[in-house]
Order: sequence, then structure tokens, then C-alpha cells
Amino acid sequence: MIVSLILAAAAGAVVPAPGPVVALVAEEGTSQCLPDHSLCLEVPPVEDGDAGEAVLRVASPGAATASLALPAFAEAETVALWPRLIRAKGGEGAPRYLVGILSGQTSMYSGGGGSASQLHLLELSAAPGAARLGGEALELPWDGSLMIRACFSEQDSKDRLEACHDEYEFGADLTAATASGDAVFPTLTYRAVATAFPRTSRRSQDNSATKLKRADLVHAEDPACTYDRVLRYDAATARYAMDRAAPDCSDYTTP
Repeated sequence: MIVSLILAAAAGAVVPAPGPVVALVAEEGTSQCLPDHSLCLEVPPVEDGDAGEAVLRVASPGAATASLALPAFAEAETVALWPRLIRAKGGEGAPRYLVGILSGQTSMYSGGGGSASQLHLLELSAAPGAARLGGEALELPWDGSLMIRACFSEQDSKDRLEACHDEYEFGADLTAATASGDAVFPTLTYRAVATAFPRTSRRSQDNSATKLKRADLVHAEDPACTYDRVLRYDAATARYAMDRAAPDCSDYTTP
């Protein structure tokens, strides 16, 4: 929640303009459409929670709905549609997009638990009646939320001012960069924000013996895992590449 507010505040500082990253409009059920309803997408819930059986349904006016098998994402327990589409440049031929799929995992353990998801961008050729999926152009950590028990005695509780769980949150946003270059798909800006509560806590450390002050009882950004990257599409590989390597933030993105 804290990370979502931080990202929303940053996005709200700029008035969005029409561009290649298009927000989908929620329709009845789980279907989401372009604002002009020229294309609607849906990832229906899978039976028995088998994410390996997930499909993308693609519907256009006057054409039969296509049901396209999604790749088997590693360790995925859930699969959902990202509520945006990224348009390709140019207007010739079949409409081309990058469609986002969120794969998620959860983990439960004594006194806590966590969840995380990754964003996969897949190329979609959306010709009415002949839709097809291409390869994966990008995979990114998207969100994470963890709660870990940190009090194991009355003294721990006293030392930690009754803040008996460490909390870690990670959230990301993806927008079109100001200068998008000449590639088929636009240059993107990836923004990640990580927070820890209490502010002194780190998942890779034993925090139970730490005496806390009232000033520590806040959700504070972790500068090591709060960062921006530019992503550029490479036509030779049909994938995006970061302008520089991202930090290892698995403490936030692995439940």
C-alpha cells in the first residue's frame, strides 16, 4: 500500500498525454478493452489454480474470439492481465502491441508470509480473426509484500515497542520515456520503489534483537532498491534491455 501511494504520487505530478502506453478499460467480468473497444483482452481464471493452463482471449468487433495459450511462467501460481497495452509504431498491417501478463507467487511461514509478481511483456499481433502471440520482450519484478515475525519473547516485544513484524514492500511502474527513438516499440522508463518497516529492518539480517525508537516506526524507502532504469527495444533480439544493470532486490521480490 505504501509503495503504491509513492508511485501514484510520482505519476500524479505529471499530466499524462496520449502515447504508446494505453490504459485498458475494465468491462464486465475480467475483460479489459482499449478505450475505443477495437480490442478486448481477458485472462480467465484457471481451474484448480493451474497457472500452466492459462490463456489470453483476444476479441475484436466482427471477429471470432481467439484463445491463445500463454507460456508456462516459472514458479507461477497465479496469472493475470496487466491493465495496459503498449502500441507498436506505424499503422501498416496488423495492429501490434506488447501485452502484459503478471505471474505471481505466495509463501506462508510461521508468523508471516509474502507474495510477489513479475511483469512479462509478450508481443501480440492483433489482426481481427487471426490474433497470435509472439515471444517475450521483457520480464521485470513488479511487486512484493512480505511480513516477517520479529518478536520471540516478551523482551523482544518491549525492545521493539510492540512492532513485532518486519514489513517489506516493493512496487514498480512502467511509462513511455520522453524520447522514444526509432524502434518499433517505444523506449520505456521503469521506476521501482522499495520500503521497509521499521526503517532500520533488513530482511537479510536478524532484526529481533534491535532496540527500536519511536522514530524508527515508519515505512522508509530503501535507497538500494529504489531506482529508475531506461529500457530500449532491440530489434535484433526482439527484447528490451536496461541502460544499466538493476540491483539485486530479491529480499523484496522473493516471497
